[in-house]
Amino acid sequence: MTAPERLYLAYTAERPPLAEYDVKRRTQRRFFGSEFTFAVIGDSHYVGAPELGFYELFSCKPIRQGRATTVPLTGEQRSPESRRSVGAPPPDDGREIHSGHYRLGSVGVTTTITREPLSAFPGPEPFEIAYRFGPGAYTTIDCRSPATYETYHTYPEYDLALYSEHEFADLPATPADGTPEHEPPSTKRR
Repeated sequence: MTAPERLYLAYTAERPPLAEYDVKRRTQRRFFGSEFTFAVIGDSHYVGAPELGFYELFSCKPIRQGRATTVPLTGEQRSPESRRSVGAPPPDDGREIHSGHYRLGSVGVTTTITREPLSAFPGPEPFEIAYRFGPGAYTTIDCRSPATYETYHTYPEYDLALYSEHEFADLPATPADGTPEHEPPSTKRR
């Protein structure tokens, strides 16, 4: 098995064919004022809210649905003390490998992905949803607030923990300032 060199992040207003994915764990809950489905899938995670026309896929394999962004996994790792996870101290000033602002209708989401050493992963216990793929290999999802959820995807064979934070905001249905429906992400390499 080779180390993942990139991730694929896709947002779409159309429901992806979730039945085509290997769903490991799924839960439904209220989040951002709507009913959401959060799922660990064989290729990472899925988040969907039909009422909002919002769907996100995050995968190590290429995604055909929605507006997919390729995120290279090159870059320095942050120290475990700087992670943003449950109960962690405030983050340092960014060694993220990806930051993007996405818009689907009146829903805006800011997504930040950080590459960290495996030791930064706090373990599965503090997360609402956790699935263990193998020793030390987890995908976890936690709704940290009514408008923010976070995930970890761990790869023990590469001493790698990928942390993502997804912050939601209400946006005007039609941007008054001409803001595009999809703002190009900023992908950082360090």
